[in-house]
Amino acid sequence: MKLLFVLENYAPHIGGVETVFRSLCEGLAARGHDVTVITHLIPGTKRRETLGGVDIARVPCYDSRYLFTFAAIPKVLRYAKDTDIIHTTTFNGAPPAWLGARLCGKSVIITVHETWMGKWRQYTNFGTLRAALHEMLERAVFLPHYDRYACVSKATASQLTAALPNRKNDIVSIHNGFDDSHWTRKKPWEQLRKKMKYDDKFLIFSYGRPGTSKGFRYLLDAFPLIKKRIPNAVLLLMLSDDKQYRRELERMKENAPEGIIFLKPRPYKEIPYYTQMADCIVVPSITEGFGYVVLEACASGTPVVASDTTSIPEVIWGKHVLVKPKDPAAIADGVLKVKQGKYDSTPEKRFPWSRTISLYEKEYKRLKEKR
Repeated sequence: MKLLFVLENYAPHIGGVETVFRSLCEGLAARGHDVTVITHLIPGTKRRETLGGVDIARVPCYDSRYLFTFAAIPKVLRYAKDTDIIHTTTFNGAPPAWLGARLCGKSVIITVHETWMGKWRQYTNFGTLRAALHEMLERAVFLPHYDRYACVSKATASQLTAALPNRKNDIVSIHNGFDDSHWTRKKPWEQLRKKMKYDDKFLIFSYGRPGTSKGFRYLLDAFPLIKKRIPNAVLLLMLSDDKQYRRELERMKENAPEGIIFLKPRPYKEIPYYTQMADCIVVPSITEGFGYVVLEACASGTPVVASDTTSIPEVIWGKHVLVKPKDPAAIADGVLKVKQGKYDSTPEKRFPWSRTISLYEKEYKRLKEKR
């Protein structure tokens, strides 16, 4: 089958969504499908190349994901004429993908990683006007009718169905794949813990990007409550210092209670040293579309305290405590339960890429036959 992906970002651009689509595209190519990706040209990359069996066509757009929306249209129209299915995702690749599908008589599937429609005030600290603007922009992405909406979790599918009830028959749930081998391999974390002089401490670790939806400010508020009950507790925070998060990160550092250590971000391959070194991992998210950080923490074998919200209960397993989101006291209670060994322990949940790829193949086949 000939498959055309229209994605604003793709490898070697680094990010969670990029990792998901690289795994999906290369997996499909390995099964014999003809896979092409149209994406934006980032500095240092070629306009045309093949990676992992995937043909990549990059669009010059001054390294702007927003300009990509318009600049990609001619190339999408050219490739769409000779393809079976067009696949895209939110946000900036969706409009040219939909337009190419409609003008060329093709079916289009959109992967939905998360939706905040109707909940922008709940998930952010935005004012009324700013929240309304973002609500309008998100609804504009979903305004066109796609042939299939593939949501990365049942929770996301439920939210999208609530926001778009007239399209419920076109909404399906296909979990992302997750390879846990990087997280389950035993790391020599004892050396790191000794080097950092934390042998006699109760180590709490949390990491990710400090966006408002990740809830780190509630963890900061919870830490003084934790210290009262666990005096030797230390909180290690490893948060992204990318340009878009620097202001929020600096604000957190300025207001952080004593005993919180901000670590410089480390390469992906090194993070399991920290997850395995910790006595407890906290995921204080307000919302998660799928929850890779939760799965990474669970695979590390360290007890996890996580918010009981959206997709997190769907994917969490092993030693864990679910707590009320946006509640510092609940987070502190959860950490104390871990310290006391009073956590839940459930069987492993696996999300193999082979299953994810097979489910997408079924959707492609249905759409092709329907068309």
